[in-house]
Amino acid sequence: MNWILNNKHYFYLLLTILGGGLAFYFAVLGIIEHKGEFDSIEFITSTWTDSYYAKSLTFDFWTGTIAGTFFILLEGLRLKMKRIWLYLFLTVCVAYAFGFPLFLFMRELQLRKSK
Repeated sequence: MNWILNNKHYFYLLLTILGGGLAFYFAVLGIIEHKGEFDSIEFITSTWTDSYYAKSLTFDFWTGTIAGTFFILLEGLRLKMKRIWLYLFLTVCVAYAFGFPLFLFMRELQLRKSK
């Protein structure tokens, strides 16, 4: 159990790779489906379907994303991490599933340095 707690930054790195890779893969499939163009309006409204299940997942995602974004900002400032803006940028421009785990990975490394 101690090994897991001492190496959780690797878990965050794995999530970064999986989240970024899968998000990028499906975004590329969406671009291909739209004849090579990224349709931002279609992307944003794609989760707002008539299904209450999809709406539930959408609210779940956006609530978690907003909370995670504030956590990145506040925790990054508290720990005096460099380039906090980069994690926020990657969260918005690549994927939340990429930016947030990457921030957690870097946060763990920062915490290890400060011990």
